[in-house]
Amino acid sequence: MSVRLADLLADEGLNLVVRAGSRADLQREVRWCAVTELDDPRHWLQGGELVLTTGLRQRTAAAQRQFVRRVAERGAAAIGFGTGLSHRTVPPATLAAAGAAGLPILEVPYETPFIAVDRLVADRVFAAHYGRLRALLRMHDELTRALLSGDGLTGMVEALRRMVGAPVGVVDAYGHVFASAPPGVPWPAGAARQDPVEVGGTVEAALCTGPVAGAGGGPDDILPYAAGLVGLELARRQAVLAGRRELIGHLVEDIVRTTIAPAEAERRLLAFGVDVSHPYTVVLATSPDVAGLRALPGSVYPLAETGVEPVATAHLDDHLVVLVGRSPSAADVAAKTLAYVAQLGDGARVGVGGAYAGVHGLRWSFYEAREALSRGPGVNGREPLSLPGLLLASDDLPLADLGREVLAPLLDFDATSGAALVETLRAYLEDDGSVAKVAARLYVHRNTVRYRIEQIERLTGRRLTSTADRVQLWLALHAVSL
Repeated sequence: MSVRLADLLADEGLNLVVRAGSRADLQREVRWCAVTELDDPRHWLQGGELVLTTGLRQRTAAAQRQFVRRVAERGAAAIGFGTGLSHRTVPPATLAAAGAAGLPILEVPYETPFIAVDRLVADRVFAAHYGRLRALLRMHDELTRALLSGDGLTGMVEALRRMVGAPVGVVDAYGHVFASAPPGVPWPAGAARQDPVEVGGTVEAALCTGPVAGAGGGPDDILPYAAGLVGLELARRQAVLAGRRELIGHLVEDIVRTTIAPAEAERRLLAFGVDVSHPYTVVLATSPDVAGLRALPGSVYPLAETGVEPVATAHLDDHLVVLVGRSPSAADVAAKTLAYVAQLGDGARVGVGGAYAGVHGLRWSFYEAREALSRGPGVNGREPLSLPGLLLASDDLPLADLGREVLAPLLDFDATSGAALVETLRAYLEDDGSVAKVAARLYVHRNTVRYRIEQIERLTGRRLTSTADRVQLWLALHAVSL
């Protein structure tokens, strides 16, 4: 416990006497003792001290009043005035100034050395500090054991709730509530305080505490430690999730490229909770920030205590792959996946395949999702897989490289001149060669479209009046976009 002025007065060995101050004033906490004979000790005071002085340099009433005012200005707890050396009694001017300033005055008799008062205060302060540290270490230990128990975050926030006497919750950056004690608190709206939770130097969540209902256990001390524990737990979950995504990604890659037997693929999928005896839908997502996609923190859905999402997710090349069973719905997963990837900025794309059973069905759904992904930003649903889509689905054929080779002259020309030849070619083929439709679509003159078509034919060496050349250019556009 802390030491108060009343505690010093109660110690019979000190023989201190109150000369100024009310009963309420004597409940002030003493943080430390400061012995001084300076006229102006303000520079060495921080507030809460018992200032011990014999008044050696306070020979006049003006000096005595000024000393009291300066000590009171720094927020000292009281003045301990030693009598029998410089002054036989506490000077009247000192008492009058103390009464005006509301500063208690304790008389320290000549027989009581200042060091005795100082030692008592120091012992009490150190005892109180040591007691707080012991209590804090016990709370640290209790929180750590609660986190490492089978209840994880739920157990830890419940233990923390008991310590601070207030509701406690952990909420991630997207508003997902990881744990709450008691359950059902509207976090983060119900938070009176939020301590940031960092993972890898980035704030990923908040430790929320509600209004304190009763006597707590030192929230200012325990909450930062608790937030650090939550950060360690979230880092563990992210590591579990990242490893799981990599493993599932390798398996999906083997399935798509048919380098694994269906029976073996089914067995390995079951280990990740994916039972393809029931229909599954593949949802693919990507972003212009490909590097950020792999490093994206958090998850599509709130993580379970084990660090596992309720849907299976994986990284494959430049895509985030989500395998969706009967629940939640593919539409809900697609919307949440788009919101998750959109954190990286504009241009997030999501493609949704069909729902099919079996390993071959999973591969087919992947192809459909990949073709849907090519239709632009936002969520794109499946369409019946086209012949170009089927051809481009084969990883055994270097169609993407061939497509870039065919379109290289146009891509290079656009990069240097901004002529939009690739965009014009795509519009021309999609609009069945109608110059008028292309002009209206691109907001340019018809003669501009005709001039661009001539440039396309000249640069690629292909004629857009030839069906064979049109097919090749169309496939090249699809290959590059996929």
